Amino acid sequence: MARPREFDQKAVLDKALDLFWGKGFERTSIQDLVEHTGVHRGSLYDTFGDKNQLFLMCLDRFHNLYKDQVFLILEESGEPKEILERFFTELIDIAMSNEKQRRGCFIANTAMELGSFDLIISSRIEAYTIEMETHFFNFLQRAQQAGVINNNLSVRELARFLVNTRHGLFVLAKTATDRKVLEDVCKVAMSVIMHKKNNS
Repeated sequence: MARPREFDQKAVLDKALDLFWGKGFERTSIQDLVEHTGVHRGSLYDTFGDKNQLFLMCLDRFHNLYKDQVFLILEESGEPKEILERFFTELIDIAMSNEKQRRGCFIANTAMELGSFDLIISSRIEAYTIEMETHFFNFLQRAQQAGVINNNLSVRELARFLVNTRHGLFVLAKTATDRKVLEDVCKVAMSVIMHKKNNS
């Protein structure tokens, strides 16, 4: 009879995610994962499969844990400009937080490291990106109805621009020492997206 697993799989997955997030896929070895999670190599393989399969599980885990962390702000009621400003402020707070050693966004990091040559990971990240785009699209549609959107670009184009801005902020924050660098990016993004109402 096989021995029952004597560890919390979610807790182990979180530890593996923490390691992959900090070091990336290539620089993380199986031995690193064994030492960081405290689970024997054989048990890791039996439970999670090989390193690639474990990494994909960590990618999904990150998505499930953090997908609504900031985007819920976009669903709040109020003036679209104020909501988007609050969204950017919170995003910068997270990106520049020293609690996670400014590791960036795990999804964006993975896209840069593996997205161009791993088709499975690439398709997974594309699905996450489309989900982000949908959050922005829904917000921008409401802003359009309020008459505060730059009509020179489509809502879809603006949503994709915001996805790119969001990823770029996390990349910048990994090395930027001055918060104003990120704030300037957001300021320009706001100027691209929003226009003043005619009666303002």
